[in-house]
Amino acid sequence: MTRQKDAGWAWVCVVGSFYIHFIVFGLMQSFGVIYVELLSQFESSRGETAWIGSLLSGLVLLLGPLDVIVLGLLGTRVTAILGAVLACVGCSVSFLAKSLIFLYFSYGVLQGLGFSLLFVSATVIVNQYFVKRRSLANALGSLGGGVGTLALPPLLQLMMSVYTWRGALLITGGLVLNCAVFGALFRPFYTKQELTDMKTDSMKSDKQETGKTCSAAAFCSKVKSVLSTFTNVRYTIFVVGSVVGALAYLIPFNHLPDLAHGIDIPEKKSTWLISTIGISSMGGRLLFARISDIPCVNRVAFLASASILCGVATMVCPKLLSFPTLMAYSVFFGMFLGVWLYLQAVAVADTIGVTNLSEGFGYLILFQGIVVFLGSPMAGWLYDLTGNYAMSFYAAGGLFILGGAIILLYDVIHTCFRSKHSQTYSPNTVEEHVYDNPAAVSDEGV
Repeated sequence: MTRQKDAGWAWVCVVGSFYIHFIVFGLMQSFGVIYVELLSQFESSRGETAWIGSLLSGLVLLLGPLDVIVLGLLGTRVTAILGAVLACVGCSVSFLAKSLIFLYFSYGVLQGLGFSLLFVSATVIVNQYFVKRRSLANALGSLGGGVGTLALPPLLQLMMSVYTWRGALLITGGLVLNCAVFGALFRPFYTKQELTDMKTDSMKSDKQETGKTCSAAAFCSKVKSVLSTFTNVRYTIFVVGSVVGALAYLIPFNHLPDLAHGIDIPEKKSTWLISTIGISSMGGRLLFARISDIPCVNRVAFLASASILCGVATMVCPKLLSFPTLMAYSVFFGMFLGVWLYLQAVAVADTIGVTNLSEGFGYLILFQGIVVFLGSPMAGWLYDLTGNYAMSFYAAGGLFILGGAIILLYDVIHTCFRSKHSQTYSPNTVEEHVYDNPAAVSDEGV
């Protein structure tokens, strides 16, 4: 069967990715709506309750390396279906929760494991099928997260008002299971053998010389491959900056409704603050997707600039004391957060190449997952200590700014230096890079 990049079945995979992002990020970023109900139900502190959403979001990212192993064994299609089943079970059995600990394991751990498998499958399949329109395809697929953030908060609020939060989670489990249908659309672009061949081309000459390999040599080669990923300084700096920003990522989603409640904005209205982030996130992705595919646009620096703008807006947020001004924050923050999110996989491909995307993206979300665990509880603890959300949002904004500045400063210097020494240099074509560590360069350019 003829396979074609940027056309045909590639767009079917984008549709599947869209729905998976709709569910995964829609529910992750709608947790603030459920959070307010759980505070009342269990009469617990904000820090303790926030761990439910942090476990869910953290595991989605933290389990990236495990997901890569599962992808290698099962392929994108089966991995996505398995993730849908696990997430459905985790969400549905939360109906039975009698304590926060039960929700930690059901809604947080089990559903987080399923969402992680779904997310990595949807990300990898789209980047395998696209080259020229990779930014656009990633933006359209991840657009589902924006639609989910728009649609799910008011839907959850409506279901909770009719069926309580328990019934709402049971019904939501059915929506999660539909990810299995869309995951079935992920027909692999590369066979397992083709992926293996692409990753071992650089070692063929050595194998021909020695005529044999041993298990110890294979293991050392794998370790060397992992280490060589991080000898690409541009990729490593990008990971560091993205991880710093990820610490702040979920704080607005999980705590903005409670902040609004504290200034006497009704729950039904505060729900729309999260939905507005979703709407503007969609707008940001659509507006900037084609721009970021222009060859002269440095997509890594573009992502960093979006992170800085998110941080500036978040630091202003505690000073906004009315519903219209908070809505304005949601619009601005959502627009540039959408750019920050959809360009992450693209930036990884730009820095280390699409054939190493699974590993590179897996390492990125592993480190992001570690810090995402801490972000929302940190904001809750700061509230418990100070009695307001000012320090929580100042900290979140500062982290977004710091993360973006780390990436932007290095990447501007890097691009200027490379452009000065090569008239044909493009910041978005990894094969053209002359790496900061020449010894790390293989025959693949990685």
